[in-house]
Amino acid sequence: MNDKVIGILGGMGPEASAFYYTQIVKRTKVHKDQDHFHVIVESNPKIPDRTRSILGLGESPLPELIKSIDRLNRMNIDQAFITCITSHYFYPELVKHAKFELVNALECLNIQLHKDGIKKVGLLATSGTIKTQLFNHYLKDIEVIVPSESIQTNYVMDAIYHPETGIKSGHVDGYPISQLIHAGQSLIENGAEVLIGGCTEISMVLKKEMFSVGLYDPMIVTIDSLINK
Repeated sequence: MNDKVIGILGGMGPEASAFYYTQIVKRTKVHKDQDHFHVIVESNPKIPDRTRSILGLGESPLPELIKSIDRLNRMNIDQAFITCITSHYFYPELVKHAKFELVNALECLNIQLHKDGIKKVGLLATSGTIKTQLFNHYLKDIEVIVPSESIQTNYVMDAIYHPETGIKSGHVDGYPISQLIHAGQSLIENGAEVLIGGCTEISMVLKKEMFSVGLYDPMIVTIDSLINK
């Protein structure tokens, strides 16, 4: 019986939160509705942009993130995860406020990569995530390759944030996908054994069939850990 209550700390962005809730449903083996997990989705799109804050260009998301934690606390959940990789920069502070197990997606990813014997990864992520070296901190004894500054700005960040063609503005196929494929290919050419979708918007739109190497989604790794734990 899947009796525990799972929380999703989301809204960053809303479509990613919905996507990963759906992945919980799809990846849980059931025979009937009642076999599914009870899931509480805290989707707060009012949380300020994490990358802008980390780069010193906007307000801190921490107060709104803590409000979301407090709302999940009142729902008596057992475990929760954050559907935003960049927000894991604030994880040490958030975990202090959680009255439940706040699962860290990067710790889950580290475990899985070591199980799979991976030594060198190519990271597709926001500039905020790259600047803080989040993945370098959590991935132990694994080399993290990142895009050049030009590719990061003109391909990765543009694919996510462009107001007319970006994923956050609702464009989940076509041009932004080709931009991310170009960026991913550059990482493979620089020696990446696998690629990491280090931003939920990126992982949401990319498929492993698009590349000649494996593609890891930290959120899917985390969801599988939650389901099977």
